[in-house]
Amino acid sequence: MVTERSARESPDQRAAEQVVLVVDDDEDLADTCRYWLDGERFAVETAYGGAEALCRLDDTVDVVLLDRRMPNVTGDDVLEEIRERGLDCRVAMMTAVEPDTDIVEMPFDAYLVKPVSESEVKETVEELLVRSGFESGVREYFALESTEAALDSRDVEELREPEALSDLRSRLEAVRAEHEAAIRNREAQLDRLNRTNELLRDVDRALIDARTRDEIEQTVCDVVADAHEAAVVLRRTAAGTLRCTAAAGHGLDPAGIDLDFVDEAFGVDGAVEDGFVFEDISEAHRAAVLGDDADDLDAVSALCVSIDYRETMYGALVVYDETDGFDDESAGLFSDLGATVGNGINATQSKRLLNGDSVVELEFQVGRDAGVLARLSEALDCQLSLDGVTRLDDGLACFVSVAGASGSDAVAAAVDADGVSQARVVSEGDEESVVELRTDAEAALSTAIDHGASVEQLTLSEGTGSLALRVAADADHGALVEAVATTAPGVSVVAKREVERSVQSPDSFRRALDSKLTDRQRTVLETSLVSGYFEWPRGSTAEEVADSLGISPPTLHEHLRTAERKLIETYFDELNPAPADD
Repeated sequence: MVTERSARESPDQRAAEQVVLVVDDDEDLADTCRYWLDGERFAVETAYGGAEALCRLDDTVDVVLLDRRMPNVTGDDVLEEIRERGLDCRVAMMTAVEPDTDIVEMPFDAYLVKPVSESEVKETVEELLVRSGFESGVREYFALESTEAALDSRDVEELREPEALSDLRSRLEAVRAEHEAAIRNREAQLDRLNRTNELLRDVDRALIDARTRDEIEQTVCDVVADAHEAAVVLRRTAAGTLRCTAAAGHGLDPAGIDLDFVDEAFGVDGAVEDGFVFEDISEAHRAAVLGDDADDLDAVSALCVSIDYRETMYGALVVYDETDGFDDESAGLFSDLGATVGNGINATQSKRLLNGDSVVELEFQVGRDAGVLARLSEALDCQLSLDGVTRLDDGLACFVSVAGASGSDAVAAAVDADGVSQARVVSEGDEESVVELRTDAEAALSTAIDHGASVEQLTLSEGTGSLALRVAADADHGALVEAVATTAPGVSVVAKREVERSVQSPDSFRRALDSKLTDRQRTVLETSLVSGYFEWPRGSTAEEVADSLGISPPTLHEHLRTAERKLIETYFDELNPAPADD
């Protein structure tokens, strides 16, 4: 059984986000920037040239990363058209063209000189999105400041018109004098943004070495407390009470924290009001969390964000700082941090499930009201067996074997069923068929996957059946059972057993794979690897790899597909007999 997770976003989600458009005739670079930015709090699109960019540009685009040197329609042309249309978007020129005084009058907001780094691109986009909300005079100041910074990277003697730089600085001073107070406030806002972004990067780096949930939670607290006054992680227990499992800053002891003051951030269902801010917390609250150090601080605020993965709520992170509040940008970024931590906890549980010498198998009885698959098996009077399931943002993609009914009949019944958005026949056979169903009506499976469990088996006959899940030996089995029972009332646990797994060494895995690969397939795989074909962006194209091997591109792809299938089959231990290769 294969259980897969996907971070694919739904169209509705992307439509609600801010939009970043990457414009570059170098498709690899444009795709790389999109890859860097994918998964952030905005949608990313690409245009492979100026003409394509002009077709895409409208008032839904918030930030444009724009190459200057493009054929036919240049970046300068696109920038001019953006301003002529009156589009209110921020523009960062991203180019290999060394800046000169010709850029002084160009209406961009930032200037990046290639080659650019991932952090440089991310930080620029984040800042420009924030600057979009600034007053027009303040936006002008920061745009001029970016122009000055670009020209400062050159020796004055190298500039075509050095006096233009002097004029720019005079203009910059005049704009600042006119908007001094507002600029100072916005500079402080950007400084907080940069510090929070740096904090998030520190957390990401620190989480790489964390191996357990406890380590993740304590690591996050340690890193956050280095930049703020204190941080605590709270877990909601099965009984509905709060438990502090990690803390840092001011010598905090998790066991000694009075949790009554933060309980109001949790709803009755255990969910956190994400981004809940306690502005200037009371003296009693400060004393409860910060102890004797509370008297040395002025106003202290707390920000509470949920730690979650999809629909699974692991707990909350509470950040304390000596300030009179957290702004929206900081709250949003800390919410991202909560999601990152939740994803890390889920990934850690999944890794422990994959790598542990022993796992726990939970067996459930599945009733007629358990989900759409049970109802389909009853309606068709047939047997269904789950071959694989992929977790999507809007539900599941289930690959199901059907016996006792045709695949087309199963698809026809599924299309009319509540909770099924899409159905298709994968293969039609005399004895058994395989269909794919997209559904949001299989709560037991969704809940299990979100808790880091592996779906080992789901078999149904005429409306009832059994479900087998595997979880790491040290996972919270009770929480998983409770969550499944709550979200899928027709599913109840009937057995729990520990399963010892045989450990396969890397050498034995390689021997198993070598026994399946032909010499040509092994050569194609190795050559593709060392030539950078599997890198992003690719180090070599398929045509270049094929040429180095003296074969045609179609032959290369045929060998690659066969070798990759054998590799994947070996990894998942799906030892189905395969026809001999020529």
